[in-house]
Amino acid sequence: MRPSVRYLSCLAALMLVAATACHRRSSENVARVSGPRVSDGNIVAIILAANNTDLSYARLAPSRARSADVRAFAQRMMTDHTILNAKVSDIALRNRIIAEEDATSLDFRDHSAERRDILRELDGARFDSTYVANEIQYHMELLAAINDVLAPNARNPELREFVGLLKPSVSAHLGHAEQIRASLSPRK
Repeated sequence: MRPSVRYLSCLAALMLVAATACHRRSSENVARVSGPRVSDGNIVAIILAANNTDLSYARLAPSRARSADVRAFAQRMMTDHTILNAKVSDIALRNRIIAEEDATSLDFRDHSAERRDILRELDGARFDSTYVANEIQYHMELLAAINDVLAPNARNPELREFVGLLKPSVSAHLGHAEQIRASLSPRK
């Protein structure tokens, strides 16, 4: 006997809520490491981990999304986050900054795997709505990391400038995801 669509939708929503609750624990870790212990190497690792996190979500969309808007958004995430990875890697190389993992970068990586596993189980409209909700949550968390960890702690001038330029880009991604969520909502 196959589970009903309603049952699977409820299960997917519960799984996303559980993953989000788990990630709130990670947000506490962001606050915990936001002191002077965060080095430029940690910042490079956090940016790389965050970009790779969103890339991992976006790679699922071509085969699972129903909405053309969701597929286009995922393609934009793949393009933008690949470019950002190249830029931060170039800055690190030029300035001899070696990426150093810390609790924040590891949390982005670990929670990426949890959320990706949830998304892998979905397709069609359920994937679309869960993916977009995840993108909204992810970009909000990334903005918090930029405000609370990256911007206050970047010491290298070029890296500090790059972090300053991240915020408008992440905010634009968040706004775009919110627009898509509104377009996916059923009309009454």
